[in-house]
Amino acid sequence: MSQTSKILVIEDEDHIREIIVEILDAEDFAIIEANNGQVGVKLAVAELPDLIICDVMMPALDGYGTITRLRNDPVTQHIPVIFLTAKATKGDMRQGMNLGADDYLTKPFTRDELMDAVNARLARVAQQNQKLAEVSQKLEQLEQFDSLTGLPNQLVLGDYFQQALQQGQVDNNSPHSSQQTLIPFLLLGLDRFTQINDTIGYENGDLILKTLAQRLTDFIQTFEAVGVVRLPGDEFALILAPVSHEDQALVLAENLLKIIAQPYNVNHKMIPVTGTIGISFYPESSTLETLRQQASMAMSQAKKEGGNRCKIYVRPLFGVDTPKDLQMAGYFQTAWQRKMLKVFYQPRINIRTRKIVGAEAVVYWQDPTGTVVSPRNIATLADKTGLRQAIAEWVLSVACEQAKQWQQSRKKLRMAVNLPLQLFMSPSLLDTIAQRIEAVSLDPSYLELEISADIITHATNLNQVASKLLGLQRMGIQTTITDFGLIHSSGPFADLGLLALDNLKLDSGLVRNLPQNEPAISALLQIARGMKLKPIANGVETEAQIKTLNKHKCDEIQQNISLAPAELLKFF
Repeated sequence: MSQTSKILVIEDEDHIREIIVEILDAEDFAIIEANNGQVGVKLAVAELPDLIICDVMMPALDGYGTITRLRNDPVTQHIPVIFLTAKATKGDMRQGMNLGADDYLTKPFTRDELMDAVNARLARVAQQNQKLAEVSQKLEQLEQFDSLTGLPNQLVLGDYFQQALQQGQVDNNSPHSSQQTLIPFLLLGLDRFTQINDTIGYENGDLILKTLAQRLTDFIQTFEAVGVVRLPGDEFALILAPVSHEDQALVLAENLLKIIAQPYNVNHKMIPVTGTIGISFYPESSTLETLRQQASMAMSQAKKEGGNRCKIYVRPLFGVDTPKDLQMAGYFQTAWQRKMLKVFYQPRINIRTRKIVGAEAVVYWQDPTGTVVSPRNIATLADKTGLRQAIAEWVLSVACEQAKQWQQSRKKLRMAVNLPLQLFMSPSLLDTIAQRIEAVSLDPSYLELEISADIITHATNLNQVASKLLGLQRMGIQTTITDFGLIHSSGPFADLGLLALDNLKLDSGLVRNLPQNEPAISALLQIARGMKLKPIANGVETEAQIKTLNKHKCDEIQQNISLAPAELLKFF
């Protein structure tokens, strides 16, 4: 194995420990020695070895006590352990395995037996690390591309903008240039696409988006535009090559509208779709964010005028308008103050028995137009209005009350509640959770608390995160990392082994485009099982998705529907 592999040997009998060290040293392993379990645990935390060889029968702290401490510490809980024992009964082995031992060696043992056990454990670790690396590489490739259309996503937009700036600088430095060039930013949104989806179904709507993506790709190649990216929903952004007059960009945008308006063949039916384009220009604004905001305002105004048209942002006309998102934030704040928000539940199903095992509590709200706002958009509005923590604590209270009803009716279900960053990092988190549980006399095993992978990815103090998760587990509460696989959280694999987690929930974005993401999902599920985390798939909608997830041994699915408490009863 690798010369850099570090092995901790915990053995109270000096002559046996010396024999083991001599054998391993001859194989060029880095060896750490401990003559008792207490010292061994301290060295394991300090040195983080790749493998631990531990005697079972030791004074003070025996092997069982040692492995219990190792498995209860997030820092050491995933380090493989080989037990050494003179007692080889099935009961002894079962006890060790139940506590987390990975293998047994019976004394006396030969050199070959020792090396076979060591190499097998290290090979398994290396195999898992290789899978982690492969999945990480796959997700890094996926993170910059939209899985549905194959177009780059908004992470690439900044790169395109920089390319356009460089190209514009070259044009400005040309001896034939008499004026500063302009960089057009186009924001395209489809007209009434929500209604189209409702009429023909989301799968057919996805076919339209795929066809549109190909048309946009052909457009940028034909007109040598810098690039196109897929934005959330039915929006796309294009950065055109530098121009000398606004009219040049307007002509291209009008040509693009004609391309978009050509009917779409969906299952042998021709579906008419139109689009609206808002246009802004650099250097009218010097940042990409401002260009995007200005184009959005122009597009919104063009849609108010009927859609299927282009509009250029002009500061005197748009500078005093109230942005739509600001207006929506005001509606949301009023709804909170008037207690118009509700807690609904997304059912969690055992994928093999098809029986309900729990639910996640989510906020349900209809905006003034009667449109149901998605939980993710509600979270965004809660952030904008500064209500995220207050709403999260309210949801927690309501969820605990509902879970108490399950407890009283002897329904052994788990109630999942997502903890936003503000609440999770609050110094009083554990006290807040304890108070909510005690207020309704809830058995903590009915509660499951989720944190986003984004919290781990951007944590400035991972030890603080680990401490809070461990505190929740010690209260008897299950813990879950959620949104796993999002483009902004595709890399916290190495950190998972340091955290007290029970479950790993795949993000709905991975599940939604499962055929394309199946290799990555399969690898992620293997990693979850390897780390002894129960895998859960979020946002499951179709039987085909369920069958594929079952094939790859996903344990649970969370359906993409939000139900009132009474509606949830039909799943029991």
